Amino acid sequence: MTALQPASVNTYGYIWSHTLRACLEQLAPYGYRQFEGVINPPHLDVEASARERRELKAYMQGEGLSFTSLNLPSLDTNLASPFAYTRDYTIALFQKALILAADLGAPRLVTVPGRVNPLLPCPSDRSRAILRETIGALIPLARNLGIKLAIENVPFAALPHCRDIREFLDEMSDTTLCACYDVANAHFAGESPAAGVASLNGRIELVHCSDTTRNGWRHDPVGAGNVPFELLQDALQAHGYEGPILLEIIAPDILPAILSSHDALARMNITSARQHQHAG
Repeated sequence: MTALQPASVNTYGYIWSHTLRACLEQLAPYGYRQFEGVINPPHLDVEASARERRELKAYMQGEGLSFTSLNLPSLDTNLASPFAYTRDYTIALFQKALILAADLGAPRLVTVPGRVNPLLPCPSDRSRAILRETIGALIPLARNLGIKLAIENVPFAALPHCRDIREFLDEMSDTTLCACYDVANAHFAGESPAAGVASLNGRIELVHCSDTTRNGWRHDPVGAGNVPFELLQDALQAHGYEGPILLEIIAPDILPAILSSHDALARMNITSARQHQHAG
């Protein structure tokens, strides 16, 4: 990491309280300019009208704001489902999300690689074969739209560890695919930043930052858990990462949690310090 990147914000903490535009209007006065928009109605809907898309894009361009990515949460989707109907539904929803990303000028769509039964998971070779089929079905549209699919490490997913994602990316061998590295997810899953970032060396285009322990999976403000952020800083620097650092914080009082997390990461030289203060 040759220069510290300004922090960007994932809008997960706002999905029930604010529309995406209202969220951006709250955060922009604090100097934030890049965002990962989370697709979740009423916050941001894949069924947004053409007019709503144009108006949001025009507002962002007028304010100098942009998207690093969009993010489709996996609660209602499953790219690794053994049920063909569920896979078809999920592919169709992701295709709508890709079109939304293109309409809003977002260059990436964060992609959770399916979910598995926690009691008796599908054998990894079978779930990986399903993912080759489903993610493979998304690649032509993503390529045509110029959108990358950023495969994220998620503990309950069919590819829970960074090494699993690396192997999958090697198998697929397609430049439309990249990686989204989530340090809290990795920590909860027992994977160190050094191992995770090294596994995905050269493939990471997004980094999600929040805090958790290994006893309970959280996306808390930085400092509320025991994620070894100092090791994250070393790993990103060692591998020359220069992409977005996204604050993906979930908290009851979301704005102070984002600001305090940003300040904590800046003290650890993971992102640059806040340059703007709210003027109101």
